[in-house]
Amino acid sequence: MKIGNLEFKPIIKNQNMVPKCIYDFVKDWDNKEEKEEFMVAEINPDYKDGNMLCEEYKIDKKIGFNCLIVECKRNEIKKYCALIVPIGYKYNMGSVVRKYTNSRVVSVADLDYVLEKTQMEYGSITPIALPKDWMILVDPLIKEQDQIIIGGGLAKSKISLPTKLFLKIPNVEIVEGIAKI
Repeated sequence: MKIGNLEFKPIIKNQNMVPKCIYDFVKDWDNKEEKEEFMVAEINPDYKDGNMLCEEYKIDKKIGFNCLIVECKRNEIKKYCALIVPIGYKYNMGSVVRKYTNSRVVSVADLDYVLEKTQMEYGSITPIALPKDWMILVDPLIKEQDQIIIGGGLAKSKISLPTKLFLKIPNVEIVEGIAKI
């Protein structure tokens, strides 16, 4: 499948393009036909940033989404969440995420911790195959797209999948106001 100037191929047949955790996640997906819809494309890591990727590979920014891992704290309790917003939008970590997670403080999670827990590379963290107790909070703008592109877990790759399939990933929750201009 071609999107812009990128050729996407099924992850299940391209194990070397994603971390083991993502390959295993797709391999263990219970619907055989849907497994084939988790697609991966190789990119130049210099263009892993969403805006640069879209410009270099002629991809419509509307289908590109960024992922940020945040740490939510209340007293001694810590929770981790992935925030998913369209390229070109900022993350609304303040009141929306604090209220939704019942936290006092929301901040960008420690990078070393995130990389260790996800087994993914910096600049390509993806909501696919995150630790089971991490929430994935997605802005409803995602519903405007039939297909999305997100990080591939490795700086050399991007993943594309139908939005309807993305919304089936465990712990995905649509939350109004995650994205802001």
